[in-house]
Amino acid sequence: MQLYITLAVLAFMIVMFMLQKVPMGVTTMTCCAVLAILGVLTPGEAFAGFTNNSIILVAPMMALSSAITKTSIVPKIRAKVDEMGGKTGMALIIFFYLVTIAFVQFIPATATFSILVVFLATLSDEGEVTPTRLLMPMLAISCAWKGLIPIGMGATAFATINARYSNIIENPAFQLQMLDKFKVAIIPALCLTLWCLFAWRLLPKKGNVNTKGFKDVKETKVLPPAQEKLVFIVFIAVMAVLVLNKWTGSLMYVAPAAGVLILIYGKALTVPEVTKAMTADMIFLMAGVLGVATAMTKSGAGDMIGNAILSILGGHPSSLFVMFLFTIVTIVMTTVMSNSATANILYTVAATVCLAGNWDPRGIMLIIAIGNVISLGFPSGAAETALIYAAGNYSIKDVWKFTVPYILIAIVTIALSANFFYPIYG
Repeated sequence: MQLYITLAVLAFMIVMFMLQKVPMGVTTMTCCAVLAILGVLTPGEAFAGFTNNSIILVAPMMALSSAITKTSIVPKIRAKVDEMGGKTGMALIIFFYLVTIAFVQFIPATATFSILVVFLATLSDEGEVTPTRLLMPMLAISCAWKGLIPIGMGATAFATINARYSNIIENPAFQLQMLDKFKVAIIPALCLTLWCLFAWRLLPKKGNVNTKGFKDVKETKVLPPAQEKLVFIVFIAVMAVLVLNKWTGSLMYVAPAAGVLILIYGKALTVPEVTKAMTADMIFLMAGVLGVATAMTKSGAGDMIGNAILSILGGHPSSLFVMFLFTIVTIVMTTVMSNSATANILYTVAATVCLAGNWDPRGIMLIIAIGNVISLGFPSGAAETALIYAAGNYSIKDVWKFTVPYILIAIVTIALSANFFYPIYG
């Protein structure tokens, strides 16, 4: 009976992820509650995700990253963007790309484009570099680099991914380390950036940027110099502990929390700001997925699903074939449905397959993490994708010469890079 209950709960979770009628964290908490009520898991097992090391690391890191946005860095970059408004040519293109890369390490992509589109709208429609020729490539740059650099939230990307499958595959040798995502993703990111540097000419020069779909971004009051300096010191110290985790060990998991406490005492962060960041839907989502994963392992549902998919793939499929298969599935799914829904569905499925096949899961998990944000082919891929299509007044036929090769480059480079570093057979 526990097997059938778990399969029903998993099906409910997948359907709700696809429909997105409620926040995903609400969905996973509902699943955990049902599993506990029906006796598949004890209450402690169902909600043990909240004490997982990955959650302890990621939650305060979200608050710590938000502190950076209260410093003078963002206003200075915005001032520089305004100054560059009169420039033309490759210098302007490179500048906007670099700003996009910097912003998406700390700020959600929707907020990034809310800031940058205002300045793009002031560019002239005359000449080669026009607003509609920059807008889509900037989205493409965002897709390639979002959370890639191991600073800000990118520093805890490995822990976020580990949390999605660690309750299914418990072998510590198969856990990701801090630089693993960067190592696998940097070659695809550079290849996609090169495409964006030259392929912007394939986009239409027509029309002005429409900013009606973008919410106004309120100016955040910059911290006083002493508190700003404290933010920088704490942030650098926490980053150092994370980077040096080989020597700092378990201190890595408490460093962000300690940093947040220091910033609260130093009045650089308020308790409501920290509470808001640490209770974001993402935290409930991660903790809830861990509960569902525990139920899949305990009930045998994971083994059943993994063996079923493995039988379709064959007894000993090529590692490269498996990498290409998961890359294609990930990018196709995230093209037509939200990237977060894509990732949350595929992490669980992939983990069960890897466990059944006794495969090294790291390459496949990184494929899902990197590929699920390549969401620029259709407006439905992500909130920022819908906004960019609306702002640029793009139709699919306007941009396919740019987006289709971009997607193909992403598929090839991500699959090859993941297979090079982490083939499934070790």
